[in-house]
Amino acid sequence: MKLNIDDIRRQYAELSDEALLDIDRDDLVDQARQCYDAELARRHLSPTPTPAPAEDFAVVATYPTPAEAELARSLLRDAIIPAHLSSDASVNGVIQLLVASGDLDAARDVLASHVPDAQLAAELTHIRHGVGAVRPYLYGTLDLLDFVEAVFHPVELERHEFSPTALHVELMIGDSVVVLELSDPLHPSATHASIYVYVEDVDAIYDLALESGAGSIAVPTDKPYRERAAGVQDSSGNIWWISTYLGE
Repeated sequence: MKLNIDDIRRQYAELSDEALLDIDRDDLVDQARQCYDAELARRHLSPTPTPAPAEDFAVVATYPTPAEAELARSLLRDAIIPAHLSSDASVNGVIQLLVASGDLDAARDVLASHVPDAQLAAELTHIRHGVGAVRPYLYGTLDLLDFVEAVFHPVELERHEFSPTALHVELMIGDSVVVLELSDPLHPSATHASIYVYVEDVDAIYDLALESGAGSIAVPTDKPYRERAAGVQDSSGNIWWISTYLGE
């Protein structure tokens, strides 16, 4: 049976605050996680982290920054391997990524396939963060960051605040990096951009984008090249083409 996004939203809306916060966000599929986050935001609630039990869990990797740890956890989550960050902010100066002992070997394989070896890392030192040789560069007002975070749940890699109304933010969406140049009012040299993003469920992300203030450019439609795609425009004028690959 196809998962109905409206049923998920309705289910979360009917829960009490306590019952909603009892849900383990890490156990949700992407579509349900987006609805869960939207309901938390609507109620101005923050999820309470659930520490992983000490027994039956093992450290699969350690990271020096929260951004790197969150990225690694998202890679494991995409591979359907539950993972948790150490309940303390850091242990011995590093952040631990924990998985069930039975998943340890599989988790190591997933992380190894996405992390460059020392030689490759050395070759990529001319690229900040080591990923994304080509990056979309978007101008927008400050609320563009809220939109991107609400719709695509990126990992923040870097932030520079030049003033209370001007900042530079670099975000990772999936395996790609997007740069936001934000200011109120809009930067005088700002131009509009067009971005193409693959998502797990284009219909759910399209609905979420509209709920987050975007305007519709194209409704979700099956394409002859085996993709279901849609388009929205954010409040700063940038166009986001979103698509789900349907397979061969």
